Amino acid sequence: MGKHLSVFIALLFLSLSLFSSVPVSETIGRVAVEIDDGSITAIALEAASKEYTESWLDEYAADKISFGEAYSPLLSSLLPLSGNIIAGEEKNNAVTIMEMEDGTVLTFIFRGGRIAAISQAP
Repeated sequence: MGKHLSVFIALLFLSLSLFSSVPVSETIGRVAVEIDDGSITAIALEAASKEYTESWLDEYAADKISFGEAYSPLLSSLLPLSGNIIAGEEKNNAVTIMEMEDGTVLTFIFRGGRIAAISQAP
């Protein structure tokens, strides 16, 4: 009886760990599953889902003028990303997001809570 109980408990803990594992994308790595309000992940997801306009620059860019000069052609053609967007885990003040429909991948690099740079994966 004790042996069966030990096996049951071991299986229970094993199954619980499976439910708590973080999904992994081959493209962006570990997927963020809990996103805190005000985090750079939340900001990146919000920014990616909005149309790129002058008010977008006012709200999200660290330096409106230099950022606009550097990234307007890219962001004008890509934003807004459609509804199904996932984000990777934050690393070194950056977060990578991916649109699931067409595979667009953007990395948002932050400085002081605002977007300082963006790179697009090939």
